[in-house]
Parts: sequence; structure tokens; C-alpha cells
Amino acid sequence: MFLIFVQFSVINVVERMSSRFLREILNKPRLPSRDIPQYIRDRATGTLGNGQQKPALVWLYKKNQIRKRFATFGKSSGLKPGICWPSRDELEYMKQFDQTFEKSIQTMQENLLQTKKAEQEKRLKREKQIVANLKKLPKMKEEFWQNYHNLYSEIEEEKTKKTKLIQDVREYLGYDIEPNDPRFEEALAKKDEEAKIAMRAARKLEKQRQHMEMLQALVSEALEKEKSTTNKATEDRTKDPSSSEN
Repeated sequence: MFLIFVQFSVINVVERMSSRFLREILNKPRLPSRDIPQYIRDRATGTLGNGQQKPALVWLYKKNQIRKRFATFGKSSGLKPGICWPSRDELEYMKQFDQTFEKSIQTMQENLLQTKKAEQEKRLKREKQIVANLKKLPKMKEEFWQNYHNLYSEIEEEKTKKTKLIQDVREYLGYDIEPNDPRFEEALAKKDEEAKIAMRAARKLEKQRQHMEMLQALVSEALEKEKSTTNKATEDRTKDPSSSEN
């Protein structure tokens, strides 16, 4: 039963294959020739089986099928080569179809000229843009190198700051320590906290100094005002002797 199933499966696969592969199978069959149906062998060789002189199915009489048969088997199909050439009606239909749905030669030429013109305009525009960019090239190079040197300076400055920070932490701890050591982070945080405290103290002292300067300015202004008042009173007494006698 299993062998019969396998044979039918092989036959179904063979039926779906093209004539070229069928001929190869007939030349070098993997199964005995008796296991390949006769109609498949006839199909592969281009002959009609059971003594038939013409196709038995209606759809095989269609012109495209007849042409396909001649293209596959050639002279052995018994068909005339003229069957592959279209008839007058077919040529007329093809002409009408082309006139109705296909573009004319003149239209295609105009489209081609427009396409070439658009490509030429695009190329000229691109060339103008390239020339304009070439004129800007010296300035762009100068800006590039300036930005490059600025970036390089910033990187070197960051490296210097990092090196100085590591050196400060080492001096703060009193021994060498690597930046990836947890104690380095702790010391850095402690140092930052002390720096913040010192900064707050400096700000406080600066405010006190500003207050003292303001007080000194007020005292100086009051003394100057009092001095000017005293001088004015003295001048008034000097100018009016009668008031002094009384």
C-alpha cells in the first residue's frame, strides 16, 4: 500500500514538470519505464498516444496552445511553422491596440527630449552649485581648522583639569591613589564639600566686607556733613559780629 502511494506521488510530481525534465526522466528514469504512465511519455516525446492523430481536448486547439506545442517539439509535432505568425486580423488588432493604448513614436521622442532637457538642467544646476561651493572652500577650511583647534584646546584643557584634580586628591589624601578606587570618589566628594564650605565662608566674608565698606562710607559721609555744617556755622559767626557780642 505504501509503495502504491509513493508511485502515485511520483506521478503527480512528474505531471507538474516541464517537458524538458520529463525527457530527462525518460532518458534516465529513477523508476522503471512501466511505472511511468503512457500519456506522460507521449507528452515528453511530443507524440500522440493510442494511435491518435490529433488532440482529444478542446482547449488544446487554441492557437496559443498549438504554438506552444510547436515551440516545444518542433517538427515532431507535425505542425507548420506558419502557425506561429499572426494573421491579418491579429496584426490589425495589434495596430489598433497600440494606437489606442500605447504611445506613438513622436510622443516617445518628445518625452525623451524633455527627459534629456531636464537632466541637462539638473546637471547644469549641480555644476553651478559645485562652483559656488568651491569658492567657499577656503573659508570653510579655515573655519574647520579653527573649530578643530578649539576642540583640541578644550580636550587638552579637560585633560589638564582631570590630571590636576587627581593630583589634588592625592595631595589631599597624602598617598597615591587611582581614579577607579572607591576611596578616590569618597575623597573627591569630601574635598568638594570642603570646597563648598570654603566658598560659602568666602561669600560670607565678602558680604561682611561690603557691609563694612558701606558703614565706613556712611560714617565718612556723616563726618563730612557734620564738618561742613560746623564750618558754615563758624563762617556765619565771623560775618555777623553783633550776634557774637550779644
